[in-house]
Amino acid sequence: MRKLKLPGRDKSKPRLQEHDVALIHELGIKELKNQAREVVKNKLEEQPKNDGRQTPTAGNPIYKAMHACKASSRKELSKAHRIAAGRDLTERQIDSIVNLLVRWMVREYNFYKEENTRQKNLGEFA
Repeated sequence: MRKLKLPGRDKSKPRLQEHDVALIHELGIKELKNQAREVVKNKLEEQPKNDGRQTPTAGNPIYKAMHACKASSRKELSKAHRIAAGRDLTERQIDSIVNLLVRWMVREYNFYKEENTRQKNLGEFA
C-alpha cells in the first residue's frame, strides 16, 4: 500500500488548539496512535450505514486529523485516497490511515509549538 499524502495547511483546515496540544503532550504519540487505531476500526473498518456522519468534528485531536486528512468517512477515503468504499478495510489500509493521522498530528503539534515560540520571541523586539 502506498503512503497516503498529507494535506496542505490552509486556514480552512482544522488546526490544533491549546487543549489538543496539552492532550498530545500528556498522552504521548504512542498512546494517541493506539487510540487512533481504535477510532479507525470502530468508525471506518466496515462500511457504516451513516457514512459521513459517524465522526465528530471536535473533542479529540484524532477527530480533527480525520477531517483535515479527508479520512472521516469511507466516501472521503474513496475520493481522496482511493481506498474503495463498500468493502471492509484491510489491516494494511488501517495501518496507512493511522500513520497518516499520526503524521498530521505530529506536524500540527510542531507547527503549533513553533508558532507560539515565534510569537513569544516577537515581544522582545517590540
